[in-house]
Amino acid sequence: MGILAPLYLAGLAALSLPLILHLVRRTPKGRQAFSSLMFLSPSPPRLTRRSRLDQILLLLMRLAALALLAFAFARPFLRASTLLTARDLPQRRVAILVDTSASMRRADVWAQAVNAVESELSDLAPHDEVALYAFSDRLETVLGFRGPGDDASQVQAAVIRQRLASLKPTWRGGDLGTALVALAGELAAASDLDRTLGQPQIVLVSDFQAGNRIEALQAFEWPEEVRVVARQVSPRETTNAYAHLLANDEEAAEQEWRVRVVNAADSVADQFYVRWDLEDKPSKDKPNSAAKSAASDGEVAVYVPPGQSRVVQLPRGERHLRADRIVLRGDDHDFDNTHYVVPPQKQAVTILFAGPSAADDPQGMRYYLEIATAGDPLRAVTIAPLADDSASLLAGDSPPQLAVVTGAISEELSKELAAFAVRGGTVLVAVAEGALGESLPVLAPGLSLAREAETQLPSGDESFLLLGEIDFGHPLFVPFASPRYSDFTKIHFWRHTSLAIAPESSAQVAARFDNGEPAFIDVPVGKGRALVFASGWSPDDSQLALSSKFVPLIGALVDLACGTGQGIDGVTVGQPVELSAEDATPYVVHSPTGQPVQLPADKNVFAATDEPGIYRASAAKREISFAVNLPLIESNTAPLPLEQLEQFGVRMGSELTTAERLEQQRQARDVELESRQKIWRWLLVAALGFVILETWWAGRAGRQLDQQIEGAT
Repeated sequence: MGILAPLYLAGLAALSLPLILHLVRRTPKGRQAFSSLMFLSPSPPRLTRRSRLDQILLLLMRLAALALLAFAFARPFLRASTLLTARDLPQRRVAILVDTSASMRRADVWAQAVNAVESELSDLAPHDEVALYAFSDRLETVLGFRGPGDDASQVQAAVIRQRLASLKPTWRGGDLGTALVALAGELAAASDLDRTLGQPQIVLVSDFQAGNRIEALQAFEWPEEVRVVARQVSPRETTNAYAHLLANDEEAAEQEWRVRVVNAADSVADQFYVRWDLEDKPSKDKPNSAAKSAASDGEVAVYVPPGQSRVVQLPRGERHLRADRIVLRGDDHDFDNTHYVVPPQKQAVTILFAGPSAADDPQGMRYYLEIATAGDPLRAVTIAPLADDSASLLAGDSPPQLAVVTGAISEELSKELAAFAVRGGTVLVAVAEGALGESLPVLAPGLSLAREAETQLPSGDESFLLLGEIDFGHPLFVPFASPRYSDFTKIHFWRHTSLAIAPESSAQVAARFDNGEPAFIDVPVGKGRALVFASGWSPDDSQLALSSKFVPLIGALVDLACGTGQGIDGVTVGQPVELSAEDATPYVVHSPTGQPVQLPADKNVFAATDEPGIYRASAAKREISFAVNLPLIESNTAPLPLEQLEQFGVRMGSELTTAERLEQQRQARDVELESRQKIWRWLLVAALGFVILETWWAGRAGRQLDQQIEGAT
């Protein structure tokens, strides 16, 4: 026997009412007329007997009616067995989803996550199905569902424990939304039999840091039958900050490096320190080495309140030119305290110059080319003369990347320069100082002189040309794309050459004079290019060399021909890196741990950026360095409110243990049994019967009592 609503048994206390009423003696209602009592002395009444129960049968019927009524409201039922085991629970399809993003590297967070998974595995019923998934910026199936069967969960749990021992947090960012969408879709797309036998459930083990991406949930309709149970893990110390280098939009001095320091919203501390560094973080044998290095290496203090950011200048100086990282200290977690930067390296560049001007001639183009390249902090530029007897420099063991032609050259040298461009070199041709004759079509196929000689305008303020149309998307003019630097109206051109472009040519006009004639023309030649300038930069030709635009223009030219000389910026963990193509020599990429990875000869994309640090890719005689850093959002370690997931439609479930599920199942079974048996109806019928019988019996007993009173009088 079971009771569904035992609280109603408190109604049995009403059984005391009939008992009390039966013990209360009623006073006689009749009056007897009597003569004067003035001659009688008053005397108190004597108690002859105590109140005692009478009409026992009537009392029992009333008690029975009330007791049956109380039992009816308590909804009793007959249960076959009072014992439930885990096998009596409904089957579940439990998908355990573990966060392996970089923020899980904080303190003991990963150990808490492992314990949470162990707790879920130990709480499985024997017939439950279980699988293990992991997510960072993508969903990974560690162990899929095996299928229903007796003790299947225990077998799966043993395998999951083995896989869990080798599972570690990655350095990637967290995309919680994409992982939930993919996993919920997989559970909802299971077969009808699987969905009938097992209740789908996602157990999400994560630190729920606010940097997790959840945008994918916006366009997803969450399945009705899938529930998510959140198991949140968090460290004891919550202070976390990170620093990253800000990109300079302008040409800034080396001492003006700016660093942005961001403090998490749930941090407690607000004082941090940043510095340049080259060494790894201190070892256990030297715990104070970082602090000593910071004191001597120009550490900068910065005050950042929780939830805010500050930008500070971090001077690099000569002492830190080789530093490859910015290190922050002052918070509780160091997984994101290092921001890697490729240190600038001096690039050796050789420019071959073919023209009549000398290096010390202030009226010649080479003179100003020497001045423009002399102050480059990232390159050591050497300008060597190019003539017929030195044409072998174009095809030596260390060929240059750039050749400049400003005057007439021989046919043989023209062919050597054309072959140099076909192999990947860059040739700059300035055709204002002297007619090139038949050399121009050889150097730049598809171009020819529109006139036999250059056009020289009469001197005077009104006799000059300007650059009227400029393509700021061309690599030569990208540095001037900002409105602050795009004004070329102060540069006058007095001498220029009219050039004709063949209709079938693939030449690109990067700039035009204000009379519509081409000024800068980019002509593809094999793997290289020929850049043709229809004027010159000497004072007799134009004001270009004397303007502020000349040095950055030559810098952009050298960048176009020789590369930037710096590493690839803005790469985060997991982001592929496209390396510049080399002839047929494959790249060999060395990771921060020193492990070499060789790319196929036909590919120049490196995708194994799995950890932060400085990577070095080498091919033939070319080496490229690039820095890989954590995604910035991964350092936003403030907790994410779980209500945001519910706002996106995620159906959150309750966190029930096996004992709680058994109790819930027992209650559900009791409700089902009681609803089928409906014993309360028969109890109400019996109570009604007792009420009717009690009413008849009370009336009969009352009539008998009246008859007795009448007989006595």
